[in-house]
Amino acid sequence: MTDLREKNSASVLSESAWDARLEAARAELPFARRCWLTLGLADSPDLRFVPTAVRWGHTGELLLPLCVSGRRAQIGCYGYGSVAVSADWRGELPGFAGLAEVVCRDHGLAELSTLIPPADASPGLERQLGHWPTRPGRNTHLLDLTEGADAVWKAAKGSSRTAVRRAGALGLVASAALPAHRDDLLRLHRQTLGRNGVASAYSASDIAFLLDGDQAVTIVVADGDAVLAASVFAVGTAGAYHLMQLTCERGRKANAGHLAFWSALTTLADRGIGTVDLGAAVGDGQEKFKAGWGAFAAATRVVHWQYGEAR
Repeated sequence: MTDLREKNSASVLSESAWDARLEAARAELPFARRCWLTLGLADSPDLRFVPTAVRWGHTGELLLPLCVSGRRAQIGCYGYGSVAVSADWRGELPGFAGLAEVVCRDHGLAELSTLIPPADASPGLERQLGHWPTRPGRNTHLLDLTEGADAVWKAAKGSSRTAVRRAGALGLVASAALPAHRDDLLRLHRQTLGRNGVASAYSASDIAFLLDGDQAVTIVVADGDAVLAASVFAVGTAGAYHLMQLTCERGRKANAGHLAFWSALTTLADRGIGTVDLGAAVGDGQEKFKAGWGAFAAATRVVHWQYGEAR
């Protein structure tokens, strides 16, 4: 049996060291960055971020955005669990049971879990994590952009195209979000959650990174100086991820959200993004919106290991 203690070890990094090593590492998903983790931690205050580097023998180093509650931990806390590997890493990642055993041993934990996208979402990610044993999670919705935005437009339901045209006919204009839109995004976020009786946990500084053009594609729709809607996507090597669809009441009536969403899709297609993960649907309205653009349901995958399980 391999001596895990001798060959492999997990250590805690400072946040500055985490940022530096992550910048030099390779990751299919964007969610190991601290800006995304900040949003997840605001929504889950029981979790604390423990930046973890796992030295795996002579193969290289893994970076795990470990989020811990008591003796339980998960990889990531916003979007999917992102694993980054050192630039010189070759071959597949270790099995999840072996990795979890090392992490739990060195951090005094009893179990480790994470969530990864459907198998069809990204060939690169599947090559990296496809050997991990999983069970089906809740459905997400995948949209194929490989043929470009025009193909998506032609395949979309007439109601979706009509909503975009109506917003344009009303004089609404879509554009890339700018730093000056930070307070508008926060206002829209609070109004969108408030319609469902939920309070926003974010501050303006939490979401400022959505406007820098590097971490996300954020499109706003305005009527003159009034911002009525926004669509926010995270972008990674494996594709793009629809994270926020924000509207005020006037924006909903004017179909501003449809225009923001469609404009974001065209931006992503121009960047060469092939697959867009639109996320889970909560209620019939969200299901109809996603299906209207041609997205299909696919199961996410849950990965879990508990102390004492067979390797």
